[in-house]
Amino acid sequence: MIHAVFSRPNRGYATIALSPYQSAQGPVLREYRDGRVVIDTGRGELTGLALNRTPSMPAWMPIFGLAY
Repeated sequence: MIHAVFSRPNRGYATIALSPYQSAQGPVLREYRDGRVVIDTGRGELTGLALNRTPSMPAWMPIFGLAY
């Protein structure tokens, strides 16, 4: 039997805000199109908006181009 080994892309680390005064940082496990990321905190997984990531390209961008 042949087992294929696929390398996972290194998504790096992300910081998410839990409240105005608390944040969590960890390696990114999953990314969603709306800007949310799932990070591993060592105690479990947390989902939130990444503070240190640039927003992804809007869905209309390939059709209409830049807005300005």
